[in-house]
Amino acid sequence: MGYISLSKRLYPGKELPMTNTAIMKMLQTASLHSLLMMTSKALSRSGFGDVQILDRREAKQKSRHGGHELLCVTTIGGVPLRVVVKVIRDSFRVRMFDELAGVVLRQNADMGILISPQQGNELGVKWQPKYRPLKIYSMDGHALSRMISRSRIGTKDGLTPDYAFLEELEEMGARVRSFMNAKEAHVA
Repeated sequence: MGYISLSKRLYPGKELPMTNTAIMKMLQTASLHSLLMMTSKALSRSGFGDVQILDRREAKQKSRHGGHELLCVTTIGGVPLRVVVKVIRDSFRVRMFDELAGVVLRQNADMGILISPQQGNELGVKWQPKYRPLKIYSMDGHALSRMISRSRIGTKDGLTPDYAFLEELEEMGARVRSFMNAKEAHVA
């Protein structure tokens, strides 16, 4: 069985829109917090159910949940489905696929998705079959920008990036980080 991209699994039989490089560049410049916000909303609108953003909001911060930033929980036909999502800002590396495979096993998840706003998914295509029977998928900047465009998140018309929206997300992210830092300082 050959490799089937996550985009084709999400939208079977549908013609995918061309990659919007302007949206991809916007995603590449976004902070991790903003990237998590847009990705979680897009996954939710794509049928992944309730998408929870876990505790990690900054790139240098460690996750207390063991290597993933998002948890998607839904029920399909009476069967619960758990998907763990690791969002990175860098290009894909083998270590990241290994970490995600470990998370899928530890969390007893049904699937794992590694998401990066960078272009190039050759490593994902090469390594995805090596993790069988685990379901490990990757989504690069092209696929992520298509999903964001289809969901009309951070865009004016599905094609043009809405930089005012991104700026608001960045400001909100700064307020959330400030609140979380104050809360941690108060607890310590």
